Amino acid sequence: MSNIFITGGTGFLGSELIYEILSSSNDNIYALVRGDSQEEAETRLITVLRKAIEPEILDKEKKDRIRVCLGDVTQKDLGLKLDVLDQLAERIDVIYNSAALTNLNSPWGEVKKANVDGTKNVLEFAILCRKKGQLKKVNHISTAYVVGTKVCTFMENDLNVGQKFNNTYERSKYEAEKLVHKYRKRDLDIDIFRPSIILGRYKDGRTTNLKMFYQPLHFFALGLFDKIPALNNSKANLINVDIAAKVICQISSAAENKNGTYHVVSPTATSFNRILEMASDYFGFKIPNFVTPDNINMGKEYSVVRRRMIEPYVPYFSYQTVFDLTNTKKALKDNFDFPEFDEKNFKNLYGYCDSIGFIKRKEGNVVVK
Repeated sequence: MSNIFITGGTGFLGSELIYEILSSSNDNIYALVRGDSQEEAETRLITVLRKAIEPEILDKEKKDRIRVCLGDVTQKDLGLKLDVLDQLAERIDVIYNSAALTNLNSPWGEVKKANVDGTKNVLEFAILCRKKGQLKKVNHISTAYVVGTKVCTFMENDLNVGQKFNNTYERSKYEAEKLVHKYRKRDLDIDIFRPSIILGRYKDGRTTNLKMFYQPLHFFALGLFDKIPALNNSKANLINVDIAAKVICQISSAAENKNGTYHVVSPTATSFNRILEMASDYFGFKIPNFVTPDNINMGKEYSVVRRRMIEPYVPYFSYQTVFDLTNTKKALKDNFDFPEFDEKNFKNLYGYCDSIGFIKRKEGNVVVK
């Protein structure tokens, strides 16, 4: 039995990581959660977990293995009281750092404070754990999109490939990885995990994050855009949140090498055209016309409001970069089945959107064939 410290447990991937750890082991979870009081922090985490998974699955035995630590990654010593900090430092075996501000267009100061400075605070806590206790490993959740604007086959051991960045989120995760490399030299074993675009669960499509993939579909379903800057051969690398959590947890517990970097991505990317075709079939909306990015003037084509709505997602409508996953496959010993993004998978994802009213199917519309 291990004692696991996790940041970002109220987030989309973080909550699934907590559930995966509780379900696949007898480990205890120490979750850092923001709040005005201990009671509020505890309520917040349990509420998120119940929303992320079926409520009945979060039984008493699992809840009893969760300890909520009132704090904040952006604060010195993670905002923990000194006695709590010392107790944790002596007790924690493994750290999962999944806290992040994921908005694509947040101001740099805000995203740096959460994603870069927050990572540094977690790594300083890890140093303390290493000195005072029995820390074995840190798992840092990054993103495959640290590759930024570079079009290439992005290898897992790559970081600086001469890229620029589409947004402050990509830049912040790149800067956080640079920090990780520095702290690896301070006798810390830190694995980096880089997920691609994370969607709802493979099992049932359930999601607590309706950004990125879902938001543009919502705009298209409302008929707000009749044309978009996109390439016909663009592809999106997608992964279900429960699959991502399983990959991360399996590699963390079984990886033989220290300081590894792993792409948590699907072996095959999905055509952007195909994604829209299945969404159009399911929800009953017209697919916007694709116009090559060089041939569309967004300032003239869209109103200010519509341009601001669509602009954060535009770089991903023409995506060409391929993510290598040699390290990931080796660590999983090729025994892991990545589910395909086929009709069944998308039907679950789109069906959940419909069930919560985020994107409604038109009355009488047929389901995905």
